[in-house]
Amino acid sequence: MQMLKRVALMAAVLVIPVLLALGGSLLAAPSGPPAEDPRPVELNGPGSRPVPALEPTPTPSPMPSQPDAPDPGAPDPGAADPGTADPGTADPGGQPPPASLEPAPPAPVVPPANNPAPTPAPVAPPVVIDDDDVDYGDD
Repeated sequence: MQMLKRVALMAAVLVIPVLLALGGSLLAAPSGPPAEDPRPVELNGPGSRPVPALEPTPTPSPMPSQPDAPDPGAPDPGAADPGTADPGTADPGGQPPPASLEPAPPAPVVPPANNPAPTPAPVAPPVVIDDDDVDYGDD
């Protein structure tokens, strides 16, 4: 009985790696170029339904460019602020003031630093390693 267990264990130790190798080769990618399908794929072609995942979906704009109706709680942009003394000096429609027509001043010229030009680092000569065991008197 003891001998039968030892033989079965030895057979299992020898057979299991072979089975794993065969299984791994069956799961490996096939060799050679991939097979070509003679029928081309038509996405949303004539007589087919549109594919919802591939169709562009319109995204809602976060803010409309022109509101349809003014908000009743919002102040009228053309009306004067109640806190201003002169009603004629109110900001017209919240627009920014006109830009000045003067050109911008030129950028200041920064002089170069007083550092000398960088010099290249010295290069060491190559090292020759004599690795022969026989002494010929050449080293």
